[in-house]
Formats: sequence, C-alpha cells, structure tokens
Amino acid sequence: MDFEYKNYKLRKATKEDANGFVEISNDWNVMRYYGDSGATKDLIQAEKQVEWCNELFNNNCGRWIIVDKEINEYIGDIGFFDYETAHRKVEIGFRLMKEFWGRGIVSSFIQQLLNYGFKELNYNRVQAYVDARNEGSKRVLLKNGFTCEGILREFEYEYGGFIDLEMYSILDREFKNE
Repeated sequence: MDFEYKNYKLRKATKEDANGFVEISNDWNVMRYYGDSGATKDLIQAEKQVEWCNELFNNNCGRWIIVDKEINEYIGDIGFFDYETAHRKVEIGFRLMKEFWGRGIVSSFIQQLLNYGFKELNYNRVQAYVDARNEGSKRVLLKNGFTCEGILREFEYEYGGFIDLEMYSILDREFKNE
C-alpha cells in the first residue's frame, strides 16, 4: 500500500531513521505534549524504536515514517498501535518535525490511514489520546472526523506533573459516511 501526499510519502522504518527519532525527541516544541516516556534519548533507544515500528506490522497495526520524497529522510512518524482483536479497536499516533507543521501532511496521511484501517484491516474504532493542552493535534483530529469523547483527568504523569488527556475516536460507520 502506497501512501503519498504532495512531496511526502510514508514508508517502513529503516536503521537509517534512528537519527531522526533522536532529533525529533530533542525538539521541545514536538515533545512537550508527546510526553517524556516517548522520548528517544540515544541511538540505541532509537534503533529499538525502529524495531517497534516494524514489529507493529505483524499485529494488524503499523508505524510508518513520514519522509520528503526527494531526500527520503525522516521528518516524522505516524501509525496504528495497541490493536485489540476482540474489539477491533486501535490507537493512532503521530508526530512531525516543527518545520513541517501547517502543511496538511498529517491530516492527509490520517485520512489515508483511516481508509486503509477501516477497509483493509477491518477496524471498527480508531482512537487517540491527546494532551488536553495540545490544540494542534486536537484540530487535526477534529478536521479528520474524530469526536472528542471526554477528558481523562490526571491520566498520565509527564515532565514532573499529572496531565489530563482527551479521548478522541472515529468509528468505521462514521468514516464511511464522510
């Protein structure tokens, strides 16, 4: 399955993406709402992150690398994880280097991945947990047909304090009606 948008595409992670994982994890603008538990601090952790991305493809999920077609280098990642077979539900997550924000890249790939997830992977529900302060990610999800279901109060401990998360979801029947 090929996913493309303008000058960007999705591909599976390779060993060469490890530097990109470290770079994005050291950008406070990206990571402030992503959480410190998701930070990749060195190349050893980054290589494990690459392996995790690819292992997800064995579990009815997948985490793709977002690249500029011309240079084929990591600029972000997006995909499905934590698939629950009995409930046909999965979580979606994404992050993108700050210099690429506001170009519609993530929104386009979310639409393509939702189509793939509902039609090919037989998902019934795609959900996302979002830091309640992350206005950008909330806008992207709402733009793509997700519904905010509510707030999970002090749901995680990040950067020395408890934070609220908002739960967003879209159902197969809702996506088909768009």
